[in-house]
Amino acid sequence: MQSAQQATIESIIDDESGVKMPVFSRPSGHVHNRQIGTYDYICKDPLIRDPYELRFTEVQRSRIPGASEGIFTKQDIEPNTIIAFYNGSRADPVEFDPTTWETNNYRIFDPADIPNGTIDIPIWAQDVKRYCGTLAHKCNHSFLPNAEFVVFDHPKFGLIPCITSTTDIYAGEEILVGYGYDLNDSPDWYTQAWHNSIFAAQGVSYQDWMDCNVKRPFNIKETRRDA
Repeated sequence: MQSAQQATIESIIDDESGVKMPVFSRPSGHVHNRQIGTYDYICKDPLIRDPYELRFTEVQRSRIPGASEGIFTKQDIEPNTIIAFYNGSRADPVEFDPTTWETNNYRIFDPADIPNGTIDIPIWAQDVKRYCGTLAHKCNHSFLPNAEFVVFDHPKFGLIPCITSTTDIYAGEEILVGYGYDLNDSPDWYTQAWHNSIFAAQGVSYQDWMDCNVKRPFNIKETRRDA
C-alpha cells in the first residue's frame, strides 16, 4: 500500500466469468500512508486509530490487580480473529540496558528483523493521548490468556506483531496474552504470578504451560505488563 482511505463493502456482484467481485463505498476519511517506524520515529499521525483495530478495541482501566490500563473488546470476537496491532519505533541497540526492566518493558520482537530487531514504545508514546495508532502494547498478561501474539503484514506499518484471539471473547472483556518470559530472568510480579497460578498449584511445569499457551516466546526484556 502507498496510500488509502477507509471504505466498506456495499454489495457483491458476479463478473462476466462468474467471479464474485466486491463493490466498495466511496473512500473517505483520513488518508493512511505507508510508513515504517525507525529508531526515532513511529508515524506521522500518532493519534489516528487503525480503522480495523478501532472496530474491536478500546483502552480502559484494567481489572487486574497492580495493572494500569488494558485493552477491552467492543464486540463479541470469535477465535482466530485478528484484534490489535503492535506498531512502534525500532529500538536502538545502543540504548538497550539489560540491567533493568524499567526502560525495556515495552519492547517486543521485530518480525522484520529476526532475531535481533526490537520494536519499542518510547516514553512519550505510552500515553494514549499522544499515541493510539495501534493499541496492542496495552495488552496485559495472564496465565489464562484469551489471545496470543503472532505476526501480521500490516498495509500501513509493515511486518509487525499483532494479537489474535484464541477463544471466544465477549464484548466488554479484557484481552489478555501470555507473555512467555524466561521464568529464571523475569520481573518479580511475573514470577510471583506464576507461583500463585492454578498451574503451579497443580504441579504443571512452566515449560508445559509455555508449550500450550505461547506460540512465540518473547526474549528477555522484550515485552511488558501495563503497570
